[in-house]
Amino acid sequence: MIEPQEIWAVVPSAIWDGNSLLSDKAVVIEGERISAVVDISSLKNISKVELSNMTLLPGLVDSHVHLSDWMLPSFLAAGVTTVRDTGNNLEWVLNARERTRIDPLSGPTIQCCGPTLDGSLVNWPKISLANSSRDEIAKNVQYLVAAGVDAIKLYVNLDKNLMSSAVETAHSLSKYVLAHLGGVNALDASSIAVDEIEHLTGCIHHEHGGESPFSDSDYLDECVEQFLQNKTTMCPTLMVWDRLSRINESTFFYDKRLEWVHPHIRSAWSRFPHRNLDPELKMKRQESLITMKRALREISKRGCRIVIGTDTPWPYVIPGFAVHDELALIVESGVLPKDAIRMATNDAADVLGLTGEIGVIKPGAIANLMAVVGNPLEDISRISNVKFVTHRGHNIRLEHLTAIRNSEFQLELKDAISELIVGVADTKQLPKSPPVVFNNLPK
Repeated sequence: MIEPQEIWAVVPSAIWDGNSLLSDKAVVIEGERISAVVDISSLKNISKVELSNMTLLPGLVDSHVHLSDWMLPSFLAAGVTTVRDTGNNLEWVLNARERTRIDPLSGPTIQCCGPTLDGSLVNWPKISLANSSRDEIAKNVQYLVAAGVDAIKLYVNLDKNLMSSAVETAHSLSKYVLAHLGGVNALDASSIAVDEIEHLTGCIHHEHGGESPFSDSDYLDECVEQFLQNKTTMCPTLMVWDRLSRINESTFFYDKRLEWVHPHIRSAWSRFPHRNLDPELKMKRQESLITMKRALREISKRGCRIVIGTDTPWPYVIPGFAVHDELALIVESGVLPKDAIRMATNDAADVLGLTGEIGVIKPGAIANLMAVVGNPLEDISRISNVKFVTHRGHNIRLEHLTAIRNSEFQLELKDAISELIVGVADTKQLPKSPPVVFNNLPK
């Protein structure tokens, strides 16, 4: 284990502690944790990091990613100190989780689901397990839990019968369950106690062939009532629809943050099949994003819990920095900046089972911190101007992250996620069993 500095203090212009904006305060760090939040005037004989004109916040959480080695320094560079991998090769992701536990300078804290549990038809074979019966999916849940995963991820080709078996088994083993819905609608998923729904699936119709996206207000209202009753969380990932619907815009191609993306992945993004979609279909994807924003605004307004996820690394969803972009999209939907930031900090901590450990700045919490120029509670774009990051009490230096990045960029890509992205680009098509994008809503 690499040890952080012993005792030191961070002195910003302001602190957002997860609930309130504080001034004239400093954060004292001892080892991996925050030991105190004190008046600046009380600091005596202690090493200090002065952050003039900066707001200190809890480190951000990306609750929906698919990891590769090359991504890890990028998350820390963006102030994202915790991530949840929602579908990956089991051995690889468990090893990555252990590496960042041993060396907090190498990447963010990782929680993982291992491979997704799909139906007998599997969309992404490299990162999924097939299931054709209740017994089989129960055994696969048991296998993943025994292997050490933090949560269980269910995928689009499951029906309600298989999904309920997975949820029952996971909950009997005290594991959280999230689902990308396809064959099951959101009402049914919530009724069988799925803890979290990804991408607003099962809540709205997305584009599919000649069908326009839409959200039925009565159905959505029924969903919200059930979400509130069952404490169902939503992870919207607006970024994916935004980027795939505008994939040919030069703004993305010349984004300076692409320096954090492996050259082979950048090349794959430039060849992605979505670039050549029929214009009508592209416009329907853009309509889907508007539909999602309206549904999200209603879900948020009614008090449902929402967490921030990005679905990194779909095209131009840049690891770490995509959280800043997702926050901007959430605010564009009508959510206040402070509420959006809470979705990426203390609300995410609750979902990950880390309440009080991360997502807040208070004595006893892990010292995962970020500082940005200005006040993102007034202007969410300020969240992108990251100047200071700590992970588990370590002051993360940009030059250190750059060195790790440059080293990773020299290596051949052999992990499942990178192979998936490059494979889609090379074959110019999604897998033979394409992802379900038209959700099974009640008639």
